[in-house]
Amino acid sequence: MLKVTLFIQRAESPSPSNDDTIRMYSDEEYRDMVCVVYSTPELKREATFYLTLPQAMRYLHDTLKTLNHDSQPFEFVQVSTQIHPSVLYHVAELDDCDVRHLIEDTVETSLRQDIYRTRREH
Repeated sequence: MLKVTLFIQRAESPSPSNDDTIRMYSDEEYRDMVCVVYSTPELKREATFYLTLPQAMRYLHDTLKTLNHDSQPFEFVQVSTQIHPSVLYHVAELDDCDVRHLIEDTVETSLRQDIYRTRREH
């Protein structure tokens, strides 16, 4: 089940379809594993890989730290989870370790939760 999506946006990006994305899925069979799918439309490339939860969190940490140092920097990171409001951050804010930790905590909480979709009756 899809738990987390990060949309990584460049300032000059004409549409959301040009965003790099990182999608993180829980694995029904292996509960301690996270399926990560990284997509970059600019290069027309997608990579799928499995990590343990600690490895996935390290991957996220390293990715957030590097975004501000790109020679063609990204401008925004949007974090969308199944259980939190979607939040948009300026990449410049990622130098603040409190902001990075907030994003990491949000992602880790989402990955650890069992999420059940229910239909709301009116």
